[in-house]
Amino acid sequence: MVVAIISFIAAVASIALGVFANRRFAALPAEEAGAPAGNADAPANRTKALPFRTSGIVWGVVFTALQVFIGVWAALGLVQNDVLSSLIMNLVITACAVACFTRPHLTARLRALTAEGGRFPHPLAASIIALVLAGVFATFGLEIPSNHDITWMYPLCLLLEFALITVAMAGLFFISQRRGGASAFLALALCMLGIAEYFVILFKSMPIQPGDLFALSTAAAVSAGYTYTLSAYCLYGIALAAVAALLCLAAGAWRPERAQRSRRGLVINLIVGVLCLAGITAHVTLIDYYNTLGIQIYTWRPLESYYRQGYLPSFISSAQTIIPPKPKNYSTGTAEKLLDEYVATYDEQDAANEARTQATAQFDEEKPTVIAIMNETFSDLSIYQNLHAGYEGPTFFKSISDAVARGTLYVSAYGGGTCNTEFEFLTGNSMAYLGNGVYPYSTYNLTQTKNLAQQFSDLGYATTAMHPNHGTNWNRENVYRDFGFDNFLTINDFADADRLRGMVTDEATYDKILDLLNENSDPQFIFDVTMQNHSGYETGLLPYDKQVNYLVDGVSDPEVNEYLALIQESDRALEEFLSKLEKLDRKVVLVFFGDHQPFFPDTYNDAWFTNEDEAVHAERLWQTDYVIWANYDVAGSSQTSEQVDTSTNYLGSMLLELIGAPLTDYQKAQIAARTEMPAINTTGYCDADGTWFLTGEKIDAPEGSAAERAATTRYDLSMIQYFELFGHGGGIFTKHQQDAANETDPNLAPGTTKIK
Repeated sequence: MVVAIISFIAAVASIALGVFANRRFAALPAEEAGAPAGNADAPANRTKALPFRTSGIVWGVVFTALQVFIGVWAALGLVQNDVLSSLIMNLVITACAVACFTRPHLTARLRALTAEGGRFPHPLAASIIALVLAGVFATFGLEIPSNHDITWMYPLCLLLEFALITVAMAGLFFISQRRGGASAFLALALCMLGIAEYFVILFKSMPIQPGDLFALSTAAAVSAGYTYTLSAYCLYGIALAAVAALLCLAAGAWRPERAQRSRRGLVINLIVGVLCLAGITAHVTLIDYYNTLGIQIYTWRPLESYYRQGYLPSFISSAQTIIPPKPKNYSTGTAEKLLDEYVATYDEQDAANEARTQATAQFDEEKPTVIAIMNETFSDLSIYQNLHAGYEGPTFFKSISDAVARGTLYVSAYGGGTCNTEFEFLTGNSMAYLGNGVYPYSTYNLTQTKNLAQQFSDLGYATTAMHPNHGTNWNRENVYRDFGFDNFLTINDFADADRLRGMVTDEATYDKILDLLNENSDPQFIFDVTMQNHSGYETGLLPYDKQVNYLVDGVSDPEVNEYLALIQESDRALEEFLSKLEKLDRKVVLVFFGDHQPFFPDTYNDAWFTNEDEAVHAERLWQTDYVIWANYDVAGSSQTSEQVDTSTNYLGSMLLELIGAPLTDYQKAQIAARTEMPAINTTGYCDADGTWFLTGEKIDAPEGSAAERAATTRYDLSMIQYFELFGHGGGIFTKHQQDAANETDPNLAPGTTKIK
């Protein structure tokens, strides 16, 4: 509340001081007001009437409105109670507002400074100096909200970011004919970007990346669960941006008087502005930030990359990888040859083994229903030394003893990015080959991508996807149609479902699955993307009887405990669901897995696991768990919960192989590849001996060693995947934008969406 009071008082002061200063300066003698001196005939007390400047009033109102907003936000308890940062921010903004309200007087003073006979008779140079200083403050205004220690940045990267911002400001300045408004707006916009970056890092422990721009509606749809509290660093960033904006406006004070302007000068300004913006465009498109400038995003620690290299250089480097890189020496013929070789390896080593033969015969005869549940943020955080709280993880899930297979699942998402885990599972493709910050559902053309839904549909299965949220999230309504799902159940199909923290429960989706099974005795493939455990975890909306209270290092953390309570509830719902599946008079296979960990374990990973191999350290964050379970005896399987660690891109082919379902050539190649490279994700990959290597790490291993074979397999699989994903010739980027594309079929059950 103190911060709110300070902001409201400062806003009033901004207006009061602005009005007072206007009246005070309006009555100044001409010489004090900046008028030319030396007219002996003028009366000694002559005053100069300063012109009314609408832009000054507008910008004064903008700064004052910003103070009012901060005050209201603070009154709602959404600003950190830090008096020092509030005082500094409000003093700075009040000074900026008053300067804008008195802009005619200050403009006259600045013009007098650079006029002939003034102290610095170089108006254009003065504008450029002001823009350079504005670039400095704007750079810090962008970085400070999320990147608190600027000294940690690489100096050359900081210089590059400053240059990009300053040249952009100069471009807008000259295109606007040396007016500072557009440049000032850019300074404030960069600060808003910095604050947005702060919140995304806070909620996901990941920076804003290029792929996020393709999924803004998804971000908006899930944003309600978060609390947006401005930190002291956000206030400092706002203050810095305000100074940058004022400097941009000051730069415009030295534009030529109307009588001094010429058509030639207007054209020169326009040319300079265009050259500045064109230069930036050429720079970011023609210069390879990764190979030429050495600015690269380490997928296992992207935050560090953004902190050390600056937001803009890192974002640009990441954006340049949106176009999937072709593997070195790639050709369609080479990729097809490699695919054939891996298929031949599978046929020789795996296809004819007794277990696979038995499972195939059983599947061909019985065609079991297959249920895939990708459970939102389901993971076992007991891997972090039991959280120093005696936490044992999801009890029932860990106790399943009759699974076909289970184990650690290495994923390519952390803290968010559900759709990428989903993409890997359904298509068998790995995000490891698609660059950093990419979301294929929103970015790439997947109309001809092979996937499990189409595969089961070709086998005569009814295929249903469900996600108890908006169908537009991650462009699913279009992707699922392209994948061949018959139906897509969205939030509209769960209008009366039970909710927990305002989100549809896991149990409600499981009940919907049971309804589908009761309504149709034919074999089905059902893909359930749950929502219950979605962040944030400070809602305080859990019922008392579902709350837990673990003391992490002796401290009760509400955020951690809300998450652990949700996992406990997911565990309970899974136990009840399996109990019901066991009683069904039909054969059902279930694959259950988590899409990613929540956003906070990186703190524990760094604090409690020191002096260990960097790859092992990083991969701890990029793993969840999976289980493949059946309510019948799967031929060829002992069903003793054999531990098989793998990665999401392999999970679908593993599932089909174990239950005897037909495999595509691509899936055969993946199973063969798993022998030498059992797991791969954006962070790294492991060899047959279980040794992990980071993505991009140079492998200097003896020929024929496990490490060398894994590296070779990784390269081979990159060739095959590029061919499978983009070899169809239909273009790389998506043809369907993220929108409400569902159409309702009146012949379906109420609310059900037909997408095929």
